[in-house]
Amino acid sequence: MTSIDQLLARALLMTEPGIPHDVVTYEDVYTSAGSHDVLSWPSSSPFNENPPGRDAAYDLQTLCETVVTQTAATSLSDFVTEQLPEPRGARVLGCILHLADSEDGARFWWQYAAGAGDDVASYCLYLHHLALGETHAAAWWGEQTGIDTQPAPEKVNLPGYTDPADNLDLDSSTPTVLRILGRLLSPADRSRTEVVTAVMEYVPSAVAAGYADNPDFEIPLPGPHFADHIAIILAAASSVGGAVCQRQKARSPSLRRRPDHTRADAAPDDSARGGHR
Repeated sequence: MTSIDQLLARALLMTEPGIPHDVVTYEDVYTSAGSHDVLSWPSSSPFNENPPGRDAAYDLQTLCETVVTQTAATSLSDFVTEQLPEPRGARVLGCILHLADSEDGARFWWQYAAGAGDDVASYCLYLHHLALGETHAAAWWGEQTGIDTQPAPEKVNLPGYTDPADNLDLDSSTPTVLRILGRLLSPADRSRTEVVTAVMEYVPSAVAAGYADNPDFEIPLPGPHFADHIAIILAAASSVGGAVCQRQKARSPSLRRRPDHTRADAAPDDSARGGHR
């Protein structure tokens, strides 16, 4: 018997070990103060009968489309290591993986970015958990983000009107902006630049390669030389110019995803989301 075995043989198990509490509580009912406001999904219509999860899933899709289209070229330029981007780049990677239907991979990158103080990543996690019906986790992430999920409308005074009753309520909150963006173009009609298209085609493949090389890893790290490949793609796509490509359904590699949840991807009807006249 080795000395290590002798030491282990005399070891005693603690009767009440000090197990640290989870970061996010797992109770069915989230009792934190303010959780009611966080989970009260804003609606532009009093006739909205959609469950919060369906609206949250559609708004998360719109937010990811906007993040990738508007910030992919600039946010993916800085890396900590060859496989680890800066937090703002991690936010974009999470959105790309979400659009590729890799929920677990997207959640990891959002958590990494949110831990570094990225409010948009925290808001993505809020929508992600709310879409899955995980209200306790959604409430927790809703409290972490600096984005107000239920802001009060802003009063706007109209020129020539003195009666306060004639003032307008201006709602420029993030949920309302996402709802408007989602109504401007259908997902099939939205276009992407050459840069965004190239990145969208490469990232899921790189993450799938990382899964294949490390099947026991839960962390969706991409394959080796990821930063170099991203730099080459950005440089090559930028040299072509800012050409806009019409949206086509990309054939992304099959990535791991959570099997015991379903996500409502379909856009809610206009009447239920405040599109009535």
